[in-house]
Amino acid sequence: MEKHYTLQKAAELLGVTTQTLRNWDNAGKILAIRTPGNQRRIPESEIARLLNPNAVVAVEKDHKPQRATADIQEKEQAPIIIPEKEGDYQLMCKDVPVYDISRDLVLDENLLPGCMINEAKSFSQWMETRYSKETNFSSQRLMQRAFGKSDHEHAAFTTGAFSLSDCYWIKRQDDSVRFMDITPYIHTEWDGLEESGIQNEYIWGSLSNLFVGGKTDKRWLNAYSLLKVNSFNEVEPYLLCTALGLENVVNAHKTDEGIILSNFTTTDIFYESMEQSGADGDNMDSREIAVEKFKEHAVALFVVDYLVENNDRCLDDYGFLRNSNTGEYIFMAPYHNFDWVWSGDVIAIPDTARQGHREYIHSLCRRAIDVAGDFEYGSIIERRAGELLRG
Repeated sequence: MEKHYTLQKAAELLGVTTQTLRNWDNAGKILAIRTPGNQRRIPESEIARLLNPNAVVAVEKDHKPQRATADIQEKEQAPIIIPEKEGDYQLMCKDVPVYDISRDLVLDENLLPGCMINEAKSFSQWMETRYSKETNFSSQRLMQRAFGKSDHEHAAFTTGAFSLSDCYWIKRQDDSVRFMDITPYIHTEWDGLEESGIQNEYIWGSLSNLFVGGKTDKRWLNAYSLLKVNSFNEVEPYLLCTALGLENVVNAHKTDEGIILSNFTTTDIFYESMEQSGADGDNMDSREIAVEKFKEHAVALFVVDYLVENNDRCLDDYGFLRNSNTGEYIFMAPYHNFDWVWSGDVIAIPDTARQGHREYIHSLCRRAIDVAGDFEYGSIIERRAGELLRG
């Protein structure tokens, strides 16, 4: 039987990065197979082909972001987000320059997005995780009011690509503006920008709504409250977390418009999803990584997902809290985002959770059965808890 290599080992043999192998696979330039867990494996024969000088796809010298002391080399591919105006742009974490966008130079590795630290994603790929070009309705409507067209690249550099999830923003190198002068964490951006040249016709939302990931219609009402429009079914999962005695949960309450979630980030602590951390690589399932790092805190989230039939726990729906001053990883972020509940389908609990935390899972399920009668969808909760107890 032919030997197959993980991306990491194949990259070492070929002298490239794992991201380059992903790019080649996506472009159809190499043959990669998928395991039952959807992880890439490279056949030994494909390694031999790529090492052959006469191969159709020659192994090129890999491009990695360089440190500020290195000579500038030609980029493997230009970022999708390109400055439209003259000047040099930097990715900032608060007031610390962390990455020179124009020159592709790492300026402070400790504060880089995790996926750029471990080279799982480029800057432009990371930017794509912060917003979608098919983003939610509130963001689209705000963009139309502010810019007259859906132009995220222009919006990113005009607004600094601010978010209320992290402390990253884009700044011109010669600009004297500081983070505390313009961050929506502090200032009432929701009242309109006074001297920006952008029309002040969006007091119903903030320009930071442009950088709220996902397609669900949502908008920040202020720096503390995120409204998810018409997301009424999401209320019970949060109430169930409370009934189960789980504390690592975002505060949530129901209103006439939908559910309002409290911001769990500050200017000193920001959120980094599993996707943004680069933990969605091919060597291990990201849910298993979460169980390894966060233990019962991650197990509880996946159990609740099972009980409420949330079958869309994506990589941007759970992750880490990081210190915005040091880049240190602190803890698992509070549970949030139960968009796809009562779906009629479930995602299996990771094997590592079942093997290492079976009694904890059973204790949660027994408690869920005890309180199920208090919930509108209690029959589903009770049935799903029974399945886990028998499993």
